[in-house]
Amino acid sequence: MRTDKLSYQDVAEWFSRARNPENGRPVQSWARMHRVGENYELRHGNYVVGVFSPDNKFTFKLTSQGARSCSVTLSQALQRAIPFVWLRKGMGRYVVKPTPPYDKFMKDNPSNYGAWNYFSKVEGYEVFDGLCFDLNTYEPVNPRTPLVKQKVNKDNKLEWLRALRKFKTAVRIRARMGVLETLIQQVDVERKSQNRYDWEMPDWNSDKWQDVLYTSIKSSECSTDLLKGFIKSVRRGYYSSTTSVKEVIDEVDKVCTTYSLDLRKRFGVYDEMPDMQAENEVPRHTVGGH
Repeated sequence: MRTDKLSYQDVAEWFSRARNPENGRPVQSWARMHRVGENYELRHGNYVVGVFSPDNKFTFKLTSQGARSCSVTLSQALQRAIPFVWLRKGMGRYVVKPTPPYDKFMKDNPSNYGAWNYFSKVEGYEVFDGLCFDLNTYEPVNPRTPLVKQKVNKDNKLEWLRALRKFKTAVRIRARMGVLETLIQQVDVERKSQNRYDWEMPDWNSDKWQDVLYTSIKSSECSTDLLKGFIKSVRRGYYSSTTSVKEVIDEVDKVCTTYSLDLRKRFGVYDEMPDMQAENEVPRHTVGGH
């Protein structure tokens, strides 16, 4: 774990020794640093985790979708690359904690139980696209109020819950009418000539599918494309030849729960909205129940 006060100048000097600067420089085995203008971007795959800027600041650049995609790697490896620990706090909710104060803590508390005890107590900062830290002090410049302390807009929350309930009712009605079963058969025919590794599955993280999901819930509509998207999202076992209606209904619940915060953000449930998911704010009703 890095506990040094890594600065912009440190990064610039380190990057100056890159063999092929145009291709970036590897960071550990999971990321690369790239120079873009005067900034240095830490990237994981296609995602920009954060940016070191000449004013000696580090800014996280992950959206809620990017945070979900990178979370497993960042929780295991971020602290070995830059002086921040990444922690999951709940469904889609993440915080970061600077590591430089850890050395002083251990010096002042030699009988303590080490990193776990320290980071379980020290304050964390909710991750959002734009969370900025001053690298002189490793204090956040623009922290957001934690989601659990946000003021809830009761009218918008009621609208969200009603819309979600009506949407899930609409899905149940189509299941009873046999619409889902017909669409499952169509998907099976489309996939018959394909290797299962080539099957298309919707990326619910993408703006396209987020827009489709939001507008469908808001208007209680269930388009063929949306229902097929839910069907294609169901993960089949190797020996499964088809998908059941119940599995599709369960998938609707799963998708709506996973992206609950992104949807509530669009519905304006919170007056000041962070980009991450609160642990105790997922919908409590299911497609199969009331």
